[in-house]
Amino acid sequence: MSPRPDDQARTELRDLVAQASQRRDEEHERVETEFWQSIDALQGRYHGAQQDIADVLDVRRNQILRQTKRYRPAAQDTAHD
Repeated sequence: MSPRPDDQARTELRDLVAQASQRRDEEHERVETEFWQSIDALQGRYHGAQQDIADVLDVRRNQILRQTKRYRPAAQDTAHD
């Protein structure tokens, strides 16, 4: 059986879990950003591509629009409007 933890061990564990959780959140945001920026580039490949993407992802076209605008770099955002 493992020894009972002291206050320092508990504090260290909480800190390590919080750090791991923060890294996960940061990576999730990075992956989401890369994904939606890729989708943004793909939707301009041909007329109707946005609908085809929506069909593949099983979402509505307006969700594609909202997400690609949300994750679009600021410099690109004005170019698309």
